[in-house]
Amino acid sequence: MDWIEADSSNIARFAYDEANNVLKVEFKNGGIYDYFDVPQPVFDGMRNAPSKGQYLAQQIKGYYRYARA
Repeated sequence: MDWIEADSSNIARFAYDEANNVLKVEFKNGGIYDYFDVPQPVFDGMRNAPSKGQYLAQQIKGYYRYARA
């Protein structure tokens, strides 16, 4: 699992565990969260989104279970 640096005011970096469909997001405040059952196309959408924070807020939060890592 490789971390991708995010050019974002809120997100430091993120990664995707393909085997378990888990999106890991590290925020600039130091918190790391796991979002569960995230399909590969949703991760690809975040990777390609011009605004990672906006994509996370609109396409992931509220749709997928999550837990602080």
